[in-house]
Amino acid sequence: MGDMNILLIMLNMAYLIFLFAFIARKIVWLRIITILGNITIMPYFLFFFEEPQWNNIAWIGVYTAINLFMLFLIYLESRPIILSDLEQKIYDRTFKSLKPKEFKHLIDHGSLDELQPDSGLVTRDTHLENLMLVVEGQAEVVLKNGDEVDIPAGGFIGEQSFITGENTSADVATGREAAKILSWNSDSLRKYLEKKPHLKETLELILTSDVIHKLRDMEEKYDEIKHSNDLNIS
Repeated sequence: MGDMNILLIMLNMAYLIFLFAFIARKIVWLRIITILGNITIMPYFLFFFEEPQWNNIAWIGVYTAINLFMLFLIYLESRPIILSDLEQKIYDRTFKSLKPKEFKHLIDHGSLDELQPDSGLVTRDTHLENLMLVVEGQAEVVLKNGDEVDIPAGGFIGEQSFITGENTSADVATGREAAKILSWNSDSLRKYLEKKPHLKETLELILTSDVIHKLRDMEEKYDEIKHSNDLNIS
């Protein structure tokens, strides 16, 4: 069998491979099979004609490079999320209704700070620029009537203002011990959530449940405000 016949066979094999690529249901297999087809068809354009068909070869190289790059992105997206001990603690306490990947992206948009005792966090009747979460320690809320309530680890600060856009209704500071506070810039977080409808919907549910618990606990005159994890959102 001559070299020309072998090259024609490889050409037709490549077309068959492309046919299988078109009927592949998963995008990963479509891209892998397409790359295989590109490799199979390459010798035809290199050796079948008197001169290599550089234009065809160049475009095949471009398509192959694009598919390899997209496979790399798919690999990055599909990697398992590894959380630190602290991140896992935050996730288990407050964000179990989110997928781990959604949670990881969410906290990466925030900043974690360790604050000294009695550090001011919120001033009553002001525009709050941050949504905050108590990670360790606690925060103390002073209501308009002078009553004080505590927000333990896992509770949000400023969630009502974040949801409604209205000014704050109470003064909030860290408790008698140092506290770790995770905070997000409200405007930046809103813009990010606009691109993530499912995350936005779930986070709003978490925040709303946190508000409901606080109102319910204040009505019952509890000293400590519970957080959204008690609702077992799923």
